[in-house]
Amino acid sequence: MKSVTKNEYLILALIFILGFSFYLYILTRHALIYGIDGPYYLLQVEGLLETGRLKYGDPPLAFFIFAFFTLIFSGDITLGIRVGLALFSALSVFPIYFWVKKASNSQFCGMIAMFVCIFAAPHVRMMNDLLKNAVGIFFLLCFIYYLHLMAVENKNDKRNLLCATLFLLLTGITHILDFGVALLFLITYGFTAVLLLENWRKFVKHACILLVIVSLFAAGALIVFPSLFTDFFKGLGFLRDLFSEAAGEASPLLFLFNPVSGSFILPVLLVGAILSFHEWRNRNKIETLTIVAVTIVGTLLSFPLIPAEWLWRFLLMEFIPMAFILGYIFSKIEKGMTLLIVLFLCVFPLVLQGIVISGSMRPTIGEEDYHQLEIIDTYVPPNSTIIVDFRYGYWVEYVTGADIAKKPSPELWREYNHVFMLTDKLSPRFQKPPQGSVKIVETLRFTLYELLGPPLKS
Repeated sequence: MKSVTKNEYLILALIFILGFSFYLYILTRHALIYGIDGPYYLLQVEGLLETGRLKYGDPPLAFFIFAFFTLIFSGDITLGIRVGLALFSALSVFPIYFWVKKASNSQFCGMIAMFVCIFAAPHVRMMNDLLKNAVGIFFLLCFIYYLHLMAVENKNDKRNLLCATLFLLLTGITHILDFGVALLFLITYGFTAVLLLENWRKFVKHACILLVIVSLFAAGALIVFPSLFTDFFKGLGFLRDLFSEAAGEASPLLFLFNPVSGSFILPVLLVGAILSFHEWRNRNKIETLTIVAVTIVGTLLSFPLIPAEWLWRFLLMEFIPMAFILGYIFSKIEKGMTLLIVLFLCVFPLVLQGIVISGSMRPTIGEEDYHQLEIIDTYVPPNSTIIVDFRYGYWVEYVTGADIAKKPSPELWREYNHVFMLTDKLSPRFQKPPQGSVKIVETLRFTLYELLGPPLKS
């Protein structure tokens, strides 16, 4: 048994190293950090290290993690963020392994889930678009694992409840989307347990304790650190948008054609529904509980009437149901040619899709553009603001140190000594400066103007 355990953990370590190496490779292919919000993280970590405070209010844990790795790498913020992101994203394979292994009673199933977790296109894409979200996945999956133990074990109740509470709170101070998905799993497990488990009262009691703790945590966080946890109100914003008249504008077929994950979501959820029926018909109550809960969560995350501005974020979370279902299905397949065929048809295309998606990850500006912003920085005095396209506004703010604005308004001249506008010759949204503006400097791509006064009212 000891040798088997050692071999098991050796394989887990090798898979983790594979994931970490893959993530670190794709994150370091370009000199600049990736995504529209990439420089936002540079600003946040820089502010935390220089002033001890975040420049923008946000759940803080991911930024502390990034700052820690920045200090390890001698103040290199970009490298610190990349290593922290790659490490925590790779660490996510451990809780998903133990969750799937516990549910399927199979090490092999857990290892398949690990590979899906590493290479699933939504997870890879998340590291380009939602960095805090990607870090929080580790805490979210740890919470789900202990939530599962709360439901299926008749021992270690206090330990499981304590660990579930700890990881739920860590999720909450990392990212609101992870936190929302954690609550969705908690509620779904609870309702499913009532329908399927004989000892459902014990689980529901523990789930209610978790909800009370979460409520106290959310209330305390908003009272003591209101600027850091305003993201909690995004949940209310989502519900408002979901039930507003404008919600109907979202395409019901959007997720079917989504290149990130749409080609896998429907087939995997269909497999989850089939497995749910199979386990229910065989009276496997615990197995039914888990696969039903996972399938319901996956279905809700891809609900086609969710407004598009929210749906794309939820789709990135679909790799969790995908990893569980694709791992679990192998517990129903006998070894041999059938297993190899299913592996080839299910796992290989998903791995390939993740690799392809990784090739599209890049910064929103090039190195030459960055150097042009450095030239512009020499013309921007203190106490200035720059009106700029927000697609690269954080880059302008990071390089120049000036605040950024969306459009001219009289308030800008009352708050700042200098008001500038940065135009982009390559942008389809090219914005002409107001009449009377003075050209300060022009580079190959950008032109900086100073606006001498507020816009006149028409």
